[in-house]
Amino acid sequence: MNLSALKPKVKGDVLFDVPMRKYTTWHIGGAADCLVLPKDAEDIAAVIRFAMANDVPYTVIGNGSNLLVLDGGIRGIVIRIGEGMATYTVENTLVTAKSGCTLTKMARETAKLGLKGLEWAAGIPASIGGAAYMNAGAYGHFFYETLEAAEIIDRDCKIRVVSKNDLSYGYRHTSLMENGAIVTKAMIRTSYGDKTQLLAAVEETLKLRRKNQPLDLPSAGSVFKNPSGDHAGRLVEVSGLCGLRVGNAQVSEKHGNFIVNLGGCTAEDVLTLMDQVQAEVKRQYGVVLEPEVLKIGRP
Repeated sequence: MNLSALKPKVKGDVLFDVPMRKYTTWHIGGAADCLVLPKDAEDIAAVIRFAMANDVPYTVIGNGSNLLVLDGGIRGIVIRIGEGMATYTVENTLVTAKSGCTLTKMARETAKLGLKGLEWAAGIPASIGGAAYMNAGAYGHFFYETLEAAEIIDRDCKIRVVSKNDLSYGYRHTSLMENGAIVTKAMIRTSYGDKTQLLAAVEETLKLRRKNQPLDLPSAGSVFKNPSGDHAGRLVEVSGLCGLRVGNAQVSEKHGNFIVNLGGCTAEDVLTLMDQVQAEVKRQYGVVLEPEVLKIGRP
């Protein structure tokens, strides 16, 4: 299939044989056959219709912050929702953000406007679309606390709005993950607050992250989900695994639930290290750590 035939069907950029390490926060991943950077929801729908009509596989990603792209790359088309869809509007306390906005950006922007509700999300590199898709969270908060509705592209390639009340959600999971929906906007319900206090809360959250997380090296954030009643990072740390290394992948010495890229790291390095961590935590504490990062592509 000649994927260049896709170019005239979208407003955004269409690129070929693109190393995915440029589009993930881990800086890891083989090449995608075709990468589309859409300008709007209509672009995304057009790409999906093209892929379905021509029996071409497609993958949708956001900021690449919770993603491990395998070393063999990704066949078919990758739709990367990013800077081309990163604007937002505000009407009283309702913030409508396109899915390419990051949580970090929206935490700061809403605080500047004196709107309360996203301060906890400062420093999270996830996109708004990704946050709505998997119910991102931190510090005891989660995205669906503030989500009111989402604009999605459904299985039939139709753009529609769904209310949070029509979705099921829990820890790092939503029904959007099960029905093949693609989030294009999120409607976030905030409340009025004191701008000075909100900005101070954002800075405090960022300070806490800088203190406790290895932000100086590429990572994907938390690698494992927290088991019920405990923290994955604590279990890794008390198992004596901080600093454990496979190739150029290393369990952070600063935070047990981060695996950092020391430079030139491969997905195979990360997968092998994850396996070793899971095996050792299970051996010592009988807990099976479940990965939080999503694995895509081929070995």
